[in-house]
Amino acid sequence: MRRLMPAVLLSILALAIGSIGADKSSTKIIDRYKRATGGDAVKRIKNTSVSGSVRAADGSTGRFRYQTSSPSSLRIDLDIGAAKTSECYNGKSAWRIDERGLRTLLGDEAKRLRLESLIANNRLRDLQQTRIVPQTAGSSTIDGHEATAVVLVKDSVRMKLFFDAKNGLVLKRERETADGVEEVFYSDYRAVDAVMEPFSIRVRRGGAEILISVEKVEHNRAPDLAAFRYPQVEGARPLPDLEALMKSIIANQEKVEELREHYTCRMTEVERKLDGDGRVKSSETKVYEVTPVGDDSVERLINVNGKDLSASEQEKEDKRIQKQIEEIVKQQEKDKQKKEQRKQRGEKEKDDDDITILDFLRISEITSVRREMFRGHEVIAFDFEPRKGFKAKNRAEEIINKLAGTIWVDETAQQIARLEARLTDSFKIGGGMLASIGSSTAFAFEQEKVDGELWLPSFGEANISARVMLLAKFNRSMERRYTDYKKYQIDSKYDLTKPKEKN
Repeated sequence: MRRLMPAVLLSILALAIGSIGADKSSTKIIDRYKRATGGDAVKRIKNTSVSGSVRAADGSTGRFRYQTSSPSSLRIDLDIGAAKTSECYNGKSAWRIDERGLRTLLGDEAKRLRLESLIANNRLRDLQQTRIVPQTAGSSTIDGHEATAVVLVKDSVRMKLFFDAKNGLVLKRERETADGVEEVFYSDYRAVDAVMEPFSIRVRRGGAEILISVEKVEHNRAPDLAAFRYPQVEGARPLPDLEALMKSIIANQEKVEELREHYTCRMTEVERKLDGDGRVKSSETKVYEVTPVGDDSVERLINVNGKDLSASEQEKEDKRIQKQIEEIVKQQEKDKQKKEQRKQRGEKEKDDDDITILDFLRISEITSVRREMFRGHEVIAFDFEPRKGFKAKNRAEEIINKLAGTIWVDETAQQIARLEARLTDSFKIGGGMLASIGSSTAFAFEQEKVDGELWLPSFGEANISARVMLLAKFNRSMERRYTDYKKYQIDSKYDLTKPKEKN
């Protein structure tokens, strides 16, 4: 955890060069939509509040509420009879309340809600900045109107919009959900503050259909920011002191580091490269054997796209690994000597790249501390975002102060179960001359308990956007899964060919 953030963000410089772009047809459709919705008047909209009544096919009625707050917060509330549903993305995490209860959304569910939030707030005006890629998707007829479709892609999730071929306004939105495809139809557009807004909304999902009659649309009203935060649950057990919990996690982490040095595993890495339209241009899967070398590790390639390495390739890889081990051992010896010298001089250890979980509490604004279920276990979760006015003293602090996300902590095990974060602003290296990591870059990792003994990495993913040397662009997604953990006694010379399995 100490070196996690710089390692994740800076490691993208080793990825291959790629590019991103949109096709001209989709750009023309979206430009027409911008003019149709109000042109420059839309630029003045910072937040929107919509309220109205709801009627279901069975005759039951209720209320509808829709709120946005720039740059990326969205909340939708729907009450019909006894059924109540709320879902929200607040710039850090996504959550939902429905018949299953209150929970944080993960994976594609969270990504889809974030995509919807970005589109709702920027109204298709800053697609390049938010790294949303539009693609034309043919034509169709919606409620008797000819329509052209555009698919919007971000972080491997998609949303399809259908635009009226005559006036350019949106007729329909289509997206995947955990319960299947959801279709939303828009009509009865009216001007509010010179911006066209739909006053009739029909939602169809899983054979059920509801009709929303909008009664009021307000722009730029001071938003209730508390409405976007994770709701507090009445009767929940008291929360622990967060700083004390984080200190316990750090102390526990130091105790298990030695144990971690005795575990090998298999890592499967999937890297996807995207073309200029945001489509997957190529995908490569590699399998590695990961072996600890002191407090570091080496990754020995054994399989590429389902095919084992040939004998000659294996020999070449073994030589590469052995050389890497020798370099790691030498560096660790140097670090040990420097540590002893600092100790003799009475100096404290210092590394500008060192990051502990306590740094998040000190540097970030912490919100929505709560108890929730994660992978079948109760955990403590909290959101974090950049603290306003904080002055970073080194690169590590600068990175943390540009991150927003959520951390899940297993209180009993005193371990981090999951961490997900994204950059809220670009991070520049060498003033941007060497590299600029885009604000759409996001990553996550998870840990699981192994052998009933300690927690080890189980999953990691990153969606990366960057520019290197002012010219080369990156647009990649990478996923890593760690399996087959085995406890070994690695010999002192780090001979990886014949590790001795512990009894």
